[in-house]
Amino acid sequence: MTRPFNLNRMLAVAERDLRRFRRNIQLVIPMVMMPIIYLLILGKSMGGDLHNLPVAMVVEDRGTAAAGVRRQITTLAMARDLFKVQDEPEAPAAIAKLRQGHYRAVIIVPNDFSEDYARGDRAKLGLAVDNTDATSANIIEAEMRRAMTSWRAERAPSGGADVGIDVDRVDVYGHKDYMQYLVPGVIALALFFVAMVAGGIILVDDRARGIHEGYFVTPLTPMDLVGGLTLSATTLSLIMGSMVTVSSILIAQLPIIGGLKTLLLVELTILLLALGLVLFMFTLMARVSNPMTPRALFGILNVITFFPSGALYPTESYPGWLQALSRVNPMRYAVHALRNLLLKGVGFGAVLPDYLVLIAFAATMLVLASALFKRTL
Repeated sequence: MTRPFNLNRMLAVAERDLRRFRRNIQLVIPMVMMPIIYLLILGKSMGGDLHNLPVAMVVEDRGTAAAGVRRQITTLAMARDLFKVQDEPEAPAAIAKLRQGHYRAVIIVPNDFSEDYARGDRAKLGLAVDNTDATSANIIEAEMRRAMTSWRAERAPSGGADVGIDVDRVDVYGHKDYMQYLVPGVIALALFFVAMVAGGIILVDDRARGIHEGYFVTPLTPMDLVGGLTLSATTLSLIMGSMVTVSSILIAQLPIIGGLKTLLLVELTILLLALGLVLFMFTLMARVSNPMTPRALFGILNVITFFPSGALYPTESYPGWLQALSRVNPMRYAVHALRNLLLKGVGFGAVLPDYLVLIAFAATMLVLASALFKRTL
């Protein structure tokens, strides 16, 4: 016989369930904090104004018009805080530094610029850009065209003819679309997912199910446990990261400039980031027993590691506090290394500083994980 509905019984069930959340306040806090953190970090990491983009200026002409262009660009840099202009004596050397990552663009005033301008011909201004970051390249080009239009308007006599200036943009790395720009970030995001599952969710689930109890009756040290679990999770990350890398390269039709050498360095980057992220998750979850905790933290950890990494938008747009968070974020250095390798074909020396940061991060997390990992229930 089916019992009739009873409001008191329903309220009793609801009360019991609410008590569970009160006893596990650590699960409620992420639910409240997650949308706030998303608002703060997404709002400040996407679409902000760029600042202090390093730009080289090579002035081959010593004429009056060339001097005026130099003054206009210097004024733009001071007024907008967009450029950080550095004079370079020769264009080839400046472009070589651009390829090494020192500059985002090189402005070239050719030696016949003032003569062409004085004759009333269209004067040409060279602009070589690092187009692996399309956002920065497009903004630099737009600001240069706007600055030259403003300068011409100031110099043109009232009712006179306006002498044109052509800003000839040259993409140093050929055509790159936005999908190719996203490939390094996609690889880093895949590694985060694997680390979160293998180093967070599965770890805590095994502990809650009592699987770790078997380790307690053995002479295994915390370093043995952390080392074995890290080796397993890192191996899985390396396999998954490699699969995502190959798939992304094929989907984005990304040419591999450095061939086998580039692919080997990409694999090394994946290994270093995977190792650091797995150990980071072990450190966070070293004393966690509630299986819901890593799941509740998943979204927050994702947004504070992935979005400040520069994977989607240049880090030069970040405010000061987000810049600080980005500088201590290992994913930023992995994305930077992967972008230089896959989109520019640089060598080992260009990504060595990124590798040193990733190695230091992994070593720090290994020490912390071993110290915090508990051998008791």
